[in-house]
Amino acid sequence: MGPRLSKRTWGIIILVLVVAFYSVGTGFPFFFKFLYGLLLLIAMGLAWAWINLRGIEVQLTRTSTRGQVGENMEGRIRIINQNRLPKSWLEVVEYSDLPGYTAGRGVALVRNQSRTWRTETNLYRRGVYHVGQVEITSQDPMGLFRLRRRFLEPQPFIVLPATVPLPDLDPRFANLPSDSARTRHVDQITTDVSSLRNYVPGDSFRRIHWPYTARMNTLMVKEFDLGISADAWVVLDMHRGAHVPSDDLTNNTEELSVTIAASLISRMVELSMPVGLGANAAQNHIYRPDSSPEHLGRLMEALAEARAVGAISLERFIYDLRPNLSRFNTLTVVTPSARSEWVPALSRLKRQGVNVGVVLVDPESFGGPDSIQYTAEFLMSNEIPTYVVRQGQSLNEALRFPLGGPQPLEALVQRTSASRASP
Repeated sequence: MGPRLSKRTWGIIILVLVVAFYSVGTGFPFFFKFLYGLLLLIAMGLAWAWINLRGIEVQLTRTSTRGQVGENMEGRIRIINQNRLPKSWLEVVEYSDLPGYTAGRGVALVRNQSRTWRTETNLYRRGVYHVGQVEITSQDPMGLFRLRRRFLEPQPFIVLPATVPLPDLDPRFANLPSDSARTRHVDQITTDVSSLRNYVPGDSFRRIHWPYTARMNTLMVKEFDLGISADAWVVLDMHRGAHVPSDDLTNNTEELSVTIAASLISRMVELSMPVGLGANAAQNHIYRPDSSPEHLGRLMEALAEARAVGAISLERFIYDLRPNLSRFNTLTVVTPSARSEWVPALSRLKRQGVNVGVVLVDPESFGGPDSIQYTAEFLMSNEIPTYVVRQGQSLNEALRFPLGGPQPLEALVQRTSASRASP
């Protein structure tokens, strides 16, 4: 807390110096009386501003310590005057580095009075911020002094990235059964039984289906398939050279990539898929697959603070992630990179049995100079499902079918109708 001098205060100080000079120089009683009056005025103003900040209690409550882009951060601020003297000309401001956050007002309090008001701020940019510190500014009636005092300690507040519902998500992302997918038998025991067969010497007794054995009067064993027991990975490319620089902090390749990754993770959790996250940001984020709600929260928090400032290239990061992958995994890469050096790394994983796919964020739609056409063709030539998302495009529609895949039913119906209508 300390005094902050305004222009009016400086004017009074200069006037005091001038009057003091004339008082000493001339010895006239008028100047001495004028000087004493000015000094008394300054002392009263400083005392008023200082006493105004005594005996104040500040309480701040939040409904949550985190929110999501598009939601509101809500809270309540309560100021209590525990002093017998009234308080006036108080300005109350909550300090925060949250973009667009302004929660302040002027208050006046009588003895033992409290004032409470509700704050609400729209969250439009993901990240980790600090809120909760309140500063009260006191001013004397003459406006000569402004004293400040801060209450409470700042607390972290996490703004999670936005997610988009993906009801029509291509089953390839989760390696789920579809018209083009086949059942994959595995030797391990899983939760999905695909068929029954006769017992063969060497089969584990744990695979025996005892109710059906009793019915058939012969040993019958269960065969298992992968079902949705495989783990899914989402790899988010946060290399600093992959994204298009932009002055718009909420509409760029970085934010769209994070939204895509968050939406994919959210959808796979809805499908009870264990999902993990990898991101080559300022520090590498590697979270092994899990399907618990707590794990989803950890992944969203990691996406909230991830920035496109990573120094490790996408191909290097994929190679480093390889020990965590097996042929029962599905890996989806989200990147705006027009480079093709990382495609062989994915092809190698595909040859090892990992189900891979790529979501390309089109940098040209954000004003970038590079085209992803060659990269997309290179991916398709390696039989890697590739999806392209452009600025302003519906994410659900973009992720329904890969490039070169079947067309949406609506487009097929329109084309059929047009051909029938033509003479």
